[in-house]
Amino acid sequence: MRRRDGDTEEELEGQEDELAPGAGGDLGSILMGVQEGAGNAALASMLAQVESGAQPASSLLPGAPQAQAPEPHQDEAAGLGRRLAAAKANPFARRLDGELAAFERRLTSAAADAWAGTDPAVLATELDDIEDRLGRAQREEEAVAALAAVDRRRAPLSERTKLAIMERTALTKPGMFAYAPEDIEELLELAEQLNELQRGLIENRTAVGDARGALGTLSDVTTEYVGGVATNLLEDLGKTQVTLGEYELALKTISAKHATANAEDREKLNQLMSGLAPRLQREPTLALDEGASRQEIDYLIKKAWLEQHDATQKLSREEVWQLVSGFSPEEGTTSYFDLPWRMDRWRMHMALDFGVMEGLDVDSSDSEIRDALFGGHASRDKRAYVAAEVLGRDDARNPRFFYGTSRVSPHKDFWATNEGKVVKRNWSSNQHKLIDAFNSKSEDLVKVVHEVLEERKALKALVVKVGETLKWAD
Repeated sequence: MRRRDGDTEEELEGQEDELAPGAGGDLGSILMGVQEGAGNAALASMLAQVESGAQPASSLLPGAPQAQAPEPHQDEAAGLGRRLAAAKANPFARRLDGELAAFERRLTSAAADAWAGTDPAVLATELDDIEDRLGRAQREEEAVAALAAVDRRRAPLSERTKLAIMERTALTKPGMFAYAPEDIEELLELAEQLNELQRGLIENRTAVGDARGALGTLSDVTTEYVGGVATNLLEDLGKTQVTLGEYELALKTISAKHATANAEDREKLNQLMSGLAPRLQREPTLALDEGASRQEIDYLIKKAWLEQHDATQKLSREEVWQLVSGFSPEEGTTSYFDLPWRMDRWRMHMALDFGVMEGLDVDSSDSEIRDALFGGHASRDKRAYVAAEVLGRDDARNPRFFYGTSRVSPHKDFWATNEGKVVKRNWSSNQHKLIDAFNSKSEDLVKVVHEVLEERKALKALVVKVGETLKWAD
């Protein structure tokens, strides 16, 4: 309170009493009381703080708590704390758990030490690096995800390719070269194409593994490279998917053509087998029971008919033997024919040996028939012959005429016998009788065989062979 000259102590005490009631009054009374006092400058500063919002108006009242001085680097610390919290909340923070934990310990320690010896700018720079590494981790994780997408795209394609290869193998049968040459050619081509497709998928998988192995260094250059690899691999798989679809369609078309014979097919195929020899029906019947395709069974039936017809277009040596001897080779391999002619007073017979006989085709000439019947390709002593029974039926010294020779060849001991001397007196005539007997009987046998061949030649084929395929005859 200002003091004026001339005021007594009593007057001053009276003025204090007048001001005392306003001390606990409103701010206006106080301001009016100090308007002309020495605290005008301080008061102006306090009012400025209230007006700016730096302090509440209540802080000017007596007994109000006074604001504490701000801690050093308080704003910088708050900013670093917010950035650290955001970094820890990043989805890829697990990649930098160690770095984040270490930074958090340094920040906490600096705040506890009132930032003594620690520059907030240094910590901010370290946090900048961590945030940058988090960004690179995010981009690397995106590259990993891109490679995973390649794996997901490739997996079903690999499985479909394996199934296609298995289906192609199941469809391919050796017999198809004969009954479905176009299909077997396409299947063989598909085999190479599917194998090439599978090799491409394996290379794709290897490339993904190599690219994945290059990651982990948080290098933007490597991450960008891997991302490009993933994009290219996905594009390759898109092309593979289209190509595989084409191959699968081709397999489906062939499979439909070679589907298992249904009930209607079985009825028709059974009708086609009617008339086949029982032994020739066996193979197509087994195929029918095992669920073979209609095309395969149709081919087997055609093959059986062709075999049956081919069998009619030839005579096996067993058939030839049965035809001329009247009995099978199992019953005997030597046949004797008593001839109606005689050499002088002695009987003659013809002997045939099954061992030197050969089979015949329907187009065989009479000369070929003779060679097949009488052993034209065997040694002289094995061929068919006519013998005069001068010394008995089975005596090896008897005069014999062998097929394919020009004269009779008696054994040298024959001439020393009494009968031999008799025969020798008229040898020229006797020799011709043996030769004529052989020729006459051989002509009869050749005629029998020739007639059978002509009959078989007239048989019409139900199946004909065209190139490597079999077709029903018109």
